[in-house]
Amino acid sequence: MPEEFDFSELRKYLQGQMDMGEEDLLLDEPWTLTRKKSAVPAGARPANPMPQRSATPAFSQPRPSNPAPFPQHSVPANPAPIPQQSPFPANPAPFANPAQPAFPQSAFGAPAQNAPSPRPAPAPKLDAGLTIAPRAVKKTTAAYEIADSIGAFYDALKTDALYARAANVVRYEGPEHPRLLILLAAPKPGEPTGNFFQSPTGEMLVRLFGSLGYAPESLGITYFYKDAPRALSPILLASLRRMLTKELSFIAPEIMITFGEPLFYDVFSKGKNFNELAGTALDFNGTKTVSLVDAYAMTTDKQLKWLTWKVHIPRSGLFAAAK
Repeated sequence: MPEEFDFSELRKYLQGQMDMGEEDLLLDEPWTLTRKKSAVPAGARPANPMPQRSATPAFSQPRPSNPAPFPQHSVPANPAPIPQQSPFPANPAPFANPAQPAFPQSAFGAPAQNAPSPRPAPAPKLDAGLTIAPRAVKKTTAAYEIADSIGAFYDALKTDALYARAANVVRYEGPEHPRLLILLAAPKPGEPTGNFFQSPTGEMLVRLFGSLGYAPESLGITYFYKDAPRALSPILLASLRRMLTKELSFIAPEIMITFGEPLFYDVFSKGKNFNELAGTALDFNGTKTVSLVDAYAMTTDKQLKWLTWKVHIPRSGLFAAAK
C-alpha cells in the first residue's frame, strides 16, 4: 500500500498567505504566520474542490460465472508392484585384513607408546609473611570540579590546560534558572559577546520559542567551547563534557537545546546518529535535551526552518505544555 502524506498543514499555511495579501507575506518563518479572516463565507465551498479518492479500484476483471473445473488425474486399477531389495548383500565381501592390529606397532613388534607430556613448572613459593600491595592509581581532581559557584567555576576554567592560552572564557548569558538553555558550539567571530539575542540569529530564536510560549526573559545561552571550536581527542572531549555537566549544575535549566550536527556528536559522542535523533527527547546527565539543526544556517535557509518547525519541534513532545 503506497504511503499517504498529510498536506493539511501546508494547505493551511498557503491559505493563510493568500488571506494576508502581498504586503505581509511571511514565507520566511512559519512560526510567525498569523491568519486574517477570509472574505469567503464559512458555509461556502471552494470552486475547485480536491477530488476524493475512490474506495473501489477503477478497473476490475469480471469473474466468470462457470469457471472451468480442475483436471482430475485417474489412478490405475492394478499398479505394478515395487521390487523389494534385501538390506543385506547375498555374498558379503570379507574384511581386507582381519589380522591387522588396532594399534600401531613399533619396529620390534611391540605396540608403540606415546611420549609422555611435559609437566608444568611448579609455581614459585612465596614467603608467608610477604604480601603484594595493589598498585595505587592517583586520580587528580580539576579545580573547576570543586567550584562552589558559577563565578568560581569560570575562574577555575582559566587555569585549566584547555583554556590556559585563551584570551577570554565566554560565560553564560541569561536568567538564573532559564526555562530554555540554548547551547551553541562557540561564539561566532565578529558577534558581540553578551548580546546574542540582539543578533539576527538570536532574534529568530526568540520569535521561534515565543510562538511556543517561552518569554524572551526565560531564555539563556552558553557555549560548549568557551573560546573557539577545535579538533580534540576523545579524552579532551570527555573533559569538556564534564565541564558542561558542572556548568549545568549551576544554571539548572528546564530544557537544553543544542544546535548543529557537529555539536551533537561533541556532546553525545559518535555512538549516536544525529539524523535519527534530531528533535527527539534526550538526556544529558540528568538534563532534558533536544538537538536541532544549525541555528546560523537556519537563519537564511527556509527549508531548515520548516524542518525544525514541522518535524523536529513536534517530535520531542517537550514543548506541547508551553503553548
